[in-house]
Amino acid sequence: MRVLFSRLVLAALLLPPALSCLPAAASAQDVFPSAPRVERLSNGLTVISARTDSPGIVAYYTLVRVGSRDEVEDGHSGFAHLFEHMMFRGTERFPQERYEETIQGFGADNNAYTTQDFTLYTVTAPAGVLSQVVELEADRFQRLSYSEEQFRTETGAVRGEYDTSVSNPLLRMWESLSEIAFTRHTYGHTTLGYLRDIEAMPERYDYSRRFFRRFYTPDNCTIIVAGDVDHDALMTAVRAQYTGWRGRRDRPRVPTEPEPTAGRSVHIDWPAPSTPRLLVGWRTPSFVSGRRPADRAAALRTSAALRVVHGLAFSEPSPLYQRLVVDERRAIELGSWADDRNVDPGLFVAHAILTEGQSADAVIGEMQAALDALGQGEVDAERLAAVKSHVRYAMLTELQTPSDVAELIAHTLAVSGELSTLDAYLAELAQVSAEDVARVAREYLGAGRRFAVTLSHGEAEADAPTEADASAGGAS
Repeated sequence: MRVLFSRLVLAALLLPPALSCLPAAASAQDVFPSAPRVERLSNGLTVISARTDSPGIVAYYTLVRVGSRDEVEDGHSGFAHLFEHMMFRGTERFPQERYEETIQGFGADNNAYTTQDFTLYTVTAPAGVLSQVVELEADRFQRLSYSEEQFRTETGAVRGEYDTSVSNPLLRMWESLSEIAFTRHTYGHTTLGYLRDIEAMPERYDYSRRFFRRFYTPDNCTIIVAGDVDHDALMTAVRAQYTGWRGRRDRPRVPTEPEPTAGRSVHIDWPAPSTPRLLVGWRTPSFVSGRRPADRAAALRTSAALRVVHGLAFSEPSPLYQRLVVDERRAIELGSWADDRNVDPGLFVAHAILTEGQSADAVIGEMQAALDALGQGEVDAERLAAVKSHVRYAMLTELQTPSDVAELIAHTLAVSGELSTLDAYLAELAQVSAEDVARVAREYLGAGRRFAVTLSHGEAEADAPTEADASAGGAS
């Protein structure tokens, strides 16, 4: 089980591989070897199969649309992540030990992770045991069973995970950035949750049972099976195991974050030796929004243009990277969270690890200058074309396994609600112009929408900044 508390931890993994020559046009048929098939049961459960050239292997993913975004009750952050743990506690029929022994007996791998917007449960197994996997997963999603003692034990494991993670300065920086960038919206806390809420978890057994009933419902889940899968056989197994599942998703009212009127910054003095580093976020729109086709298309065009800006401003070939990292060696690392997408307005995030003695404020200023130049229309046509091509086809070259396919489908559905968004996104990427790049840089990536966290070795205790501490950072 893992928590995506920071995309920085995965920064190296997010860099797309070198691209081969691919056709100029792309659609869902091009993204996947064969068009995914989609069915929905009468109880609202959605099932998607995507056949790939992977003889004998299937990826069985269960997407649950609940993440830290849904934790709206004060004092109850971290429960989406806690349930990622609880779902491995088993049922009366398949207790934890038997569940794990069965999975291992299949020769399968299983895991899960939590994000701001969703939780994803993964099983990769031989195709020949798919019906047994369906039975096993259907049982735990409908009949999860745990005692209060088991619940307390798991909350202790979550506390231990927090204690381990908090020793990493990146978690503290992400916590701080979230808090200063979001004062109302639940993106203001990480998927791990606030420490005070984690400490209170052991006394919230009854709340945990309600949480399960509120969000682990058939209409809030999608089963995605990719690989060597026969759709009709899959549906026969799913109908036999999931048809009796009942419940309707609770829809908490997630607070709307007001538009920023000024940037903010905060500095963290880290007590242990650490290279100076910075994390900067600019408030940007959601990946896709609106109900009308024209509104969704416009939102996707903005998202596509912002994705291109990541490549233009922060990728290795960019002038900023070449100057700071290669030529002047003022930074050890420079990058951005290019593939981060959210249900609600989120952050365009850039990061850097500096060499000793370098000024974080100066580097932030140079980041801003690079974005401002794009906003003024300083976009090289050749580089724009190269970045667009790279971005459009990175997802195609990365779809090497059934798990890759299932994960792309899950992420697309979680943040957009529609698999057809892949088609639309690829189409919008192809159409991104220099004017689009300049527009999004001007509208969303200015200093007035910028939030920054810097960290360096100091003598202060490494406590997460309070709201008052964040305010003391002032605008920048």
